[in-house]
Amino acid sequence: MCIFILQTVWLFIGELAGKGLDAGVIFKFLLYTTPKLIPLVLPLSILVSSIMTFGRFAESYEFAAMKSTGISLQRAMRSLIIFIVILGVGTFFFSNSVIPWSEFKQYNLRKNLAKKKPALAIGEGVFNDIGNINIKVDNKYGDNDQLLDKVIIHQKSNDKKNRIVMKSKKGELKSSPDSDILQMVLFDGNRYEDVKSNDPKSVLRMQHAKVSFDKYIMNVDLRDINKVDLDATDYNTYKMFNVKQLNDTIALSERKYGQEKVGFGDNMYKRTGMVIIEKDSTNKVHQDSIIANKSITDILSLKNKKRALDISITNIKGRITTLENTNNRFKRIEKKINHQKIYMHDKFAVAIACIILFFVGAPLGAIIRKGGIGLPMVVAICLFLVYHFIGIFGKNSAEDGSIPPWLGTWLSTMIMLPLSIYFTRRATSDQGLFSFSLKGLFVKAENDDEDVVDEPAVITNTDRESTDKFNALSDQQLMDVAKNYRQYNYTDGERSLAIEMLGERGISERRLKVLGFFENKQYTKAQNAYDRFVKNSKKAIIYYIPTLIISIVLPVLANNVDMPLYLAVSILIVGIIVSLLYLYFLIKSFFNYQSLHEALDKKLDFGGILAFLLLGMPLYFIAYFYTLRVAKDRMKLLN
Repeated sequence: MCIFILQTVWLFIGELAGKGLDAGVIFKFLLYTTPKLIPLVLPLSILVSSIMTFGRFAESYEFAAMKSTGISLQRAMRSLIIFIVILGVGTFFFSNSVIPWSEFKQYNLRKNLAKKKPALAIGEGVFNDIGNINIKVDNKYGDNDQLLDKVIIHQKSNDKKNRIVMKSKKGELKSSPDSDILQMVLFDGNRYEDVKSNDPKSVLRMQHAKVSFDKYIMNVDLRDINKVDLDATDYNTYKMFNVKQLNDTIALSERKYGQEKVGFGDNMYKRTGMVIIEKDSTNKVHQDSIIANKSITDILSLKNKKRALDISITNIKGRITTLENTNNRFKRIEKKINHQKIYMHDKFAVAIACIILFFVGAPLGAIIRKGGIGLPMVVAICLFLVYHFIGIFGKNSAEDGSIPPWLGTWLSTMIMLPLSIYFTRRATSDQGLFSFSLKGLFVKAENDDEDVVDEPAVITNTDRESTDKFNALSDQQLMDVAKNYRQYNYTDGERSLAIEMLGERGISERRLKVLGFFENKQYTKAQNAYDRFVKNSKKAIIYYIPTLIISIVLPVLANNVDMPLYLAVSILIVGIIVSLLYLYFLIKSFFNYQSLHEALDKKLDFGGILAFLLLGMPLYFIAYFYTLRVAKDRMKLLN
């Protein structure tokens, strides 16, 4: 919240600085600004706090302890859900009452501050408005910056035009704290004044009067400037309305807009000069009013023809200009109405977004099992940026009428809703963020049947053959089997059998661990890294395919097909989500690839890094097969 307040101060520093404002006025300005930040800060705060809190619970095994006592995740979240719902309802009432009030107060305060210009707030190198003069100085110096160099003054006349210009080499400001008069003394300069004349020829000659002076004294009345009421409330906009007032304003604006369009259409029709002929009048033809088989221009002389064409062209150009200007004005009216609708829907959307983002953050924290400010903060900010940018995109599209205002306001919340349902289901079923296997979808049932029928016979035959084989091996060979059973293509059961036979020969598991034959840690670490690399690489290639298709097809369709905007936006959102998933698994597979090389005590070669950096993004199918082949070769060398 402090960051957003400081950002607001920075945005409005030009309206606050150099105006002799006391601390109370500045505090009042910040107080009126703070409520407007709640719709931006509150969803982010809920998302961050829920991820951090539930991530800390999961990291410290609090949820495991709860589940062991029969408390499910839903039950653990129940009290927080009630609190978040109450908070969402409170957010709506806050947006509907407090924010309009603060907007009303801040807007009027800003308007009043814009009128308040202290006499000595003259910046160097820029023009400054003081009363009825506009002054620019190149340099200020002296004990109180009262001495001026190279002064240029534009003085407004009674008709609000800059007819008087004064230039001097030196100047001095004289004023007293209790005086409403600012005295400005100019030295060694000239005074220029435009001479107002009713004679057109004199105006064309741009006559003016020039007076040179050694010393010139100006008195500027500051009474109106110093008596600005900062608490005055003379301004009102739609952002200061609640839902009921917005509804009434929108209905009134739409009714006026409709009447204006009808009136403009009738006016344009009347200006065409066309008259509706009654049906009965068409039966009677007045022969004296027409010339058969001749154009109307044939009865005109050449001079009159040219004149008629010039008049027609002028009228057409005038109609086109009128239509263009009216069209632009109608667009501004529609944009204003859309603004009002967006602002009204936003009051509801923020309240619902608080609830939905809680159901995104809380399950996600339980899934990633990380608390604190590190990873949870990064994940929360990334999710919020996606939510915020989609919201900005939707509102900008709704402003110009590309999509309905309600859709533009609710778009980001609608996208987060299925994400919250997905994360909640994954967290309640103790599943990870993503876990699936395409192979299992097709061969699972077949493998299950085979296991049921053939498993007992296979195990029996394997036990008998392995026992006979291992009895013929020496202790050293059996220890080698126990350590490197994967490299010899033995199963876990055969490894257990070898360890059991070594125990019968007097070599216990503890002794195997001491001798370093209980497990090949290097191979195990490398195999685990290899398995994770293959798994994440497959997921990356799965998400890469739709990412590639959308990135190619969408621009082609947008340039060659008149695609509805909502369809293009939907495809774009799907493409963004799929591409983010692709990047996520691509990064994971790269770190798995790096861990594999570290487990094998091999440095990752420059070619492998280059393949990921250059081919991973645009041509991942090449990087996929290249890195997979390298990983297999590394594992074969270990065998």
